[in-house]
Amino acid sequence: MIKADIRKEIKSRISALSAEELKAQSEVLCKNILESKDFSRCTTLLGYMPLPDEADITPVIQAALSKGKKIFLPKVFTGTSKMEFYLYDNTTNTQTGNFGITEPGGETLSFTKFLEQLSIQQYSPAAHSSNYVDIDEHDQPVEHILVLVPGRAFTKNGKRIGRGKGFYDIYFSHVPLVFDIKKSGVCLECQLFENLPTTPDDILMDSLYCGQS
Repeated sequence: MIKADIRKEIKSRISALSAEELKAQSEVLCKNILESKDFSRCTTLLGYMPLPDEADITPVIQAALSKGKKIFLPKVFTGTSKMEFYLYDNTTNTQTGNFGITEPGGETLSFTKFLEQLSIQQYSPAAHSSNYVDIDEHDQPVEHILVLVPGRAFTKNGKRIGRGKGFYDIYFSHVPLVFDIKKSGVCLECQLFENLPTTPDDILMDSLYCGQS
C-alpha cells in the first residue's frame, strides 16, 4: 500500500469507531502514558490538542500541568510548511488554527527559543571562565523532554505516517540532537500496522503509546 491508500484506510477505520470506543481507547492510551517512566521523568512535555479523529491526550496535558511540568503545544503557520511549539498553561488564550486545530493564540515562549536558552545554560562557559578555571560539566541534561506525536499510522518499531504535510518531520529534522528529547508516537489500536512505506525524510519515533488494553 502507498501512503495515500494507508491514509484512506485509516480514515475509514476511525470513522467506523463509535464515540464510546474512541473515548475508551483514548483513556487506555492516557493511562499508559501517565504510568510510563518517560512521563514521570520528563520535565517538559510537547503535546497537541486533538482533532475529532485523533486520540484525546488532554488528560495527560492537564496531569502534566498539575505536576509542574512545562507544556508546549504546536501552531501551524498559514500557507507554509512551518510549525512551532509555544508554551501553554490553563491561562493561555487558544484559537482555532489551520485544519481546525486548537492552537496557542498568543506569542508565548517558543520551543525553539526555549532550546536556545537551554543551550546557553548548559553548554556555554561562565562569563568569568578561562583556561585556568574549571567549568562544571553536566553529566545529565537538565531538561528531559517528551514529545507526544500524532499521526495517521505507526509501527511498533517507530515508523510513522502523518497526514501528508510533513510538519513534524520538517520541524524535528532541525532540532539539535544534543538535548534529551524522546519522540513518542500516540495512536488508536486501528492505526497500528506491521510495516509502513516510509522514506528517509520520515522521522522515526523512539517509542509508541497505543490505545490497546
